[in-house]
Formats: sequence, C-alpha cells, structure tokens
Amino acid sequence: MHLQTLLLALLPTLSTALPSPQGGPGDPDFYNTVAEIYSGPDCNPDSFVWADPIFGRGGMCQKLDRNDNTPDIVSYKVTSQYPGCSANLYTDDGCTSKAYAAPVGVCVQADDLAPFVMAFVECPFSDA
Repeated sequence: MHLQTLLLALLPTLSTALPSPQGGPGDPDFYNTVAEIYSGPDCNPDSFVWADPIFGRGGMCQKLDRNDNTPDIVSYKVTSQYPGCSANLYTDDGCTSKAYAAPVGVCVQADDLAPFVMAFVECPFSDA
C-alpha cells in the first residue's frame, strides 16, 4: 500500500521530467512529419533508405533531400505526423507539379515513378 502511494505521488514529477519526443511548433528542432523514404517503388523494404523528418512549422515548399545525400525518392510513407498537419509531395523544385497527398501509413509514389523532390506540409499553426 505504501509503495503504491509513493508511486502515485511521484508520477506527476516523473512525467514532467521526461522530454517530449518532438517538442512543439516553436521549438528549434521541431519536426511536423516523419516518413520512410524508398529508392524503389511500392515502399519495398529492399529499397528502404532511411526515416527522415520534415522540420519546421510547415506552410512552405521544402526540399526532401536537405543535404544532397539521398538517392532518388521513388516511394514515400509517412509514419507519424503532428496532429492536424497534412503533407503533399511534388516531383519538381517549385511545388507546381501534380500534388501527391501523403497520409499517415500509406505508400505514395508518382504516376510515372518520377522521384519526389519537394514536400509541402500544412499545419494549423503554419505561417500564412
């Protein structure tokens, strides 16, 4: 009984001491979306490259290959996303080509297997 009371008393302290896994929209390292990127079609595990976050508040066209070190992104699967955010993927540098919606848990690829190069994530807190 005393151990249960002690644990219940410590629970609020323990939960506030743990960091948030991604912070909030104002944090410098905040990411709104995490996805698995693939160099081949159908999100085939054999072509998995790595999991990659999209940083920032959204509301703008962003490069998927920020460091020029990623093979062509032929298929893409969002694994987690900040609540209320949605992502579209593009095969051109200006986000003017056809938009491919990328909902959580769905493998997305362009009609002609053209590689994705840009993303536009819209969130409730995105800058206008």
